[in-house]
Amino acid sequence: MTALTSSRRIGEMLAGRDPDRVPFFLPVTMHGARAVGVPLRDYFTRPENVAEGQVRLRARLGHDVVTAFHYASLEVEAFGGESQLYDDGPANAGAPPLDDTAGILRLQPPRFEEVPGLVRTLQATRLLAARVAGDCPVLGAVVSPFSLPAMQLGLPRWFELLHEEPAVAERLIAVNEAFTTAWGNAQLAAGADLLVFFDPVASPDLVPDSIYLGLARPSVNRCLKALKGPVVLSSASARGLRRVPDAIDAGALGVGGSPFEALGALKAACRGQLALLGGLDSLSLAAATPDQAAATARAAIAEAGPGSRFLLTEHHGEIPWQVSELVLDAVSEAVHRHGRYPIAPAPPHAA
Repeated sequence: MTALTSSRRIGEMLAGRDPDRVPFFLPVTMHGARAVGVPLRDYFTRPENVAEGQVRLRARLGHDVVTAFHYASLEVEAFGGESQLYDDGPANAGAPPLDDTAGILRLQPPRFEEVPGLVRTLQATRLLAARVAGDCPVLGAVVSPFSLPAMQLGLPRWFELLHEEPAVAERLIAVNEAFTTAWGNAQLAAGADLLVFFDPVASPDLVPDSIYLGLARPSVNRCLKALKGPVVLSSASARGLRRVPDAIDAGALGVGGSPFEALGALKAACRGQLALLGGLDSLSLAAATPDQAAATARAAIAEAGPGSRFLLTEHHGEIPWQVSELVLDAVSEAVHRHGRYPIAPAPPHAA
């Protein structure tokens, strides 16, 4: 088969047809700083850096998606929070900006237009969309209204609200929904072709089904109806197999994988109705040699590649700064060498 553009390759994959090879995406959100030669702390201060970094990395790696995603704590800055920047790792959220119940009950949805980092993200999205138009999808991202409180309040306080003051928790989720859907739709309007909806706190690892069914699942359903573009649900490495049927019902385009669940089981749960995105674990990549990383990619392709509807990527949504370019090159080479369709199913003992 003649080589396809990345957009066509992913379109064929989503339709359940075999493209020329398995599409893949290495979410190198930070590595662009090295690609353009600026310190990581300075990289996200100019949208032109992010767009140029993503384009250079795609030229090197040959992967099929680019993203203007900066870091998740930018969304908490909209609520009065702050981001802590580092020289060798992703930004983290600072002290939680919310604490008391009265403050949550008075809270109104903030405007993303008043957060400089989110405005820069939109501009980087526009620049990227112009650079890769028609050739490669641009990926946007939002944190779910149910998971955002982990940074707004801190995880212990959020769990306390969920269990002891569910009405207050529901109020915060409603405020977050207005913000999340506005922010997601702004990225789509700026040129993002699809969104990843990060929802790790909804994982069965973190909340019981009673809370998930009462608060998290209804919120996901409302958000996916309000977002004006395709959405992939991701648990950001947490377990999500039990949530896959709900992702189908919500109308998601796909789901992210987890290093704690077999790709084959996740793909079976998708029942040919969702794409599965995953196969690479960020912590393992950070410790891997190029040969080990290539072997991991090849094994994931053999397990989940047959039957299409699979995109090889890292589960968490961000490849650590410490993963070397040589390791990334090895993954890319493995996909280009072993990911061409048709792909024979892996023998049972290898799954």
